[in-house]
Amino acid sequence: MFNRLAALSASLLILTFLVVSCGRYYSEGLIEVNSPDGKIEFSFELKEVPEPYPPGDNMYYRVSYNGKELLRDSPLGFNFGDAGAVLGHLVMMEVSESSGVDQFEAPFSKQSSVRAEYNETVISLREKNIPAKTFDLIVRAYSDGVAFRFHFPEQEPKFVIPSAEHSGFMKEFALTDEFTGYYFPPDVETLAIFGSILPPHNYENYYIRLKVSEITRDSIAALPMLLLYPDGAAMCIAEAHLTPDYTASFLSGVRNIDDALNTVLIPRSGEKLVKVLGEVPFTTPWRVLMIADHPGKLIESSLILALNEPSKISDISWIKPGKASWDWWSGRVVGKRRGRAQVGAFETSTYEHYIDFAAEKGLAYCLIDAGWYGDHVEPEADITTPVPEIDMEHLIQYADSSGVRLLLWLNWESVEKQIDQAFPLYEKWGIAGVKVDYMNRDDQEMIAYYHKVVEKAAQHKLLVDFHGAYRPTGIRRTWPNLITREGVVGLEYLRWSDWANPEHNVTVPYTRMLVGPMDYTPGGFNNATQKSFTPKDVDPMTLGTRCHQLAMFVVFESPLQVLADSPTSYSKEKGLDFLSLVPTVWDQTRFIEGEVGDYIVLARKNGDKWYLGAMTDWDERELEIPLDFLGSGSWKAKAWADGKRAATRPEEVDVSEGEVNASEVLPLKMAPGGGYVAVFEPAN
Repeated sequence: MFNRLAALSASLLILTFLVVSCGRYYSEGLIEVNSPDGKIEFSFELKEVPEPYPPGDNMYYRVSYNGKELLRDSPLGFNFGDAGAVLGHLVMMEVSESSGVDQFEAPFSKQSSVRAEYNETVISLREKNIPAKTFDLIVRAYSDGVAFRFHFPEQEPKFVIPSAEHSGFMKEFALTDEFTGYYFPPDVETLAIFGSILPPHNYENYYIRLKVSEITRDSIAALPMLLLYPDGAAMCIAEAHLTPDYTASFLSGVRNIDDALNTVLIPRSGEKLVKVLGEVPFTTPWRVLMIADHPGKLIESSLILALNEPSKISDISWIKPGKASWDWWSGRVVGKRRGRAQVGAFETSTYEHYIDFAAEKGLAYCLIDAGWYGDHVEPEADITTPVPEIDMEHLIQYADSSGVRLLLWLNWESVEKQIDQAFPLYEKWGIAGVKVDYMNRDDQEMIAYYHKVVEKAAQHKLLVDFHGAYRPTGIRRTWPNLITREGVVGLEYLRWSDWANPEHNVTVPYTRMLVGPMDYTPGGFNNATQKSFTPKDVDPMTLGTRCHQLAMFVVFESPLQVLADSPTSYSKEKGLDFLSLVPTVWDQTRFIEGEVGDYIVLARKNGDKWYLGAMTDWDERELEIPLDFLGSGSWKAKAWADGKRAATRPEEVDVSEGEVNASEVLPLKMAPGGGYVAVFEPAN
């Protein structure tokens, strides 16, 4: 039977009920797994399905929600190259059922405490024919989704075979395909990042809305993928617990079958057919289906975290979330003269300027970006030696005396070459963390690289922020020093395009953000309308209002929030006080209302205070927001709202204060590309 340790449940409480059949084949029959609240049902069968499905008895699963079909018969299977395919001609040897609760603290997340109750079924299968490979399908149903994965134990022949070549079959393998399919009923819409070829991929692109039926075999769709059903239900396809045993997955259309998607695995570097090299025993990542009655409710889910291993860092007291000042986005602006930006030289005094700003506004960090050690695109550059213009020892002491710590940008290839020299040195220097960039891959070798970096960084008490990164799969539960990552079109794109616009900004909370933090680098204060916006490298503009930028600090999840703009742009401006006081981690998160690509309203709690953030696309909106999330008693409220002329003067902010209670409705108005933030604290 599948080893319970390999299931990586890490539960504080597990109640197990086994239904075991020894020596009996489940050659027919339906296996069902239901969520604790009874709304989600996962069904598994070995059966034959008429053309255009493959002939013979194969593995199929279905998923329903509130009695309505989300996925119709969808295939499962693998191709192990010379070791053969695992698809059909199978028998069920054993079925075990259990239920449990995984309860854990998540201090650097959107919910500080997670309680994930689930029902689990492990289905042990064996091929009918020699070599009779054995494996387990593990299914977990939660009230906010369902997840499944496969475990392949050490393989022992089930029959006496004289030939020595069969004595240890499939010890090592070369996986070429995974056949996990997602077959939908008609008229389901999807939002995903699409491409026509496989990566290199940094997940920095638009989320496009298509019907599943419009996705062809020539299209490659990245995860996470949001599915919108005609009745309002929503599902997100994702993956969790992606380890060096595997590679990242994408989706594409299916030949001759409508409304269907199949899994596409990323090949190993330099390979075309081989996706994974490994040996048994091994376990695949979780295939995750997050499910809710509205896409916004998916934002509240911590399912991706729950499907990963507990923290391997026993003492996490050194991991500090917070905000950072940053020189790169503004072009190292240090002042303005007659309306023109003044760019600081690449030298120590420029970074003193950014450290001073961080100290004055209560920011925990100052991020020193590319160039501090030399050519940032040169893999052979020495990441242990600053350029002569940067007195790193002085900057570290200067920052420390101000209560600020430094973060350093690094090229991933240089890290690969010097990690054993650089990370101990950074710990000795007193550096707080590293921003590792330019990977732009998610093949098996690169997955292994991510794990190596966060583990080595943890050994030297360094935070990690991955840029040029693949989307999260929850390993930050295991390595909480992985404080954030990119994998999103962020504010940097406004230096050369209009991609990071309000419509995009109210799409990514319902898509990319579902799987984990995103380092968008918000907070630009040189705000522009669609008409007045011009991309530029120095002192760049942002699209939408000042309050739209403020709201990102509530709406966008990231335990490390890097303030994009220069100290000069923030100086004496309305809204800067909010950036100083807003936290970056949360005890609770509540979706209030919104629609994908149109607008969003979120409430998040930290300590005894609630923070409300609202953002809209290019449409002006007036909303009435119920305040029942506040709870009993009276609350002091302070709000930052779009000014009356914000449609044409987007930097205008109206600040108001008052007292409210949970029975009231809060009216708010947002200008085109606008936003709104408010802080509520107990009145007594």
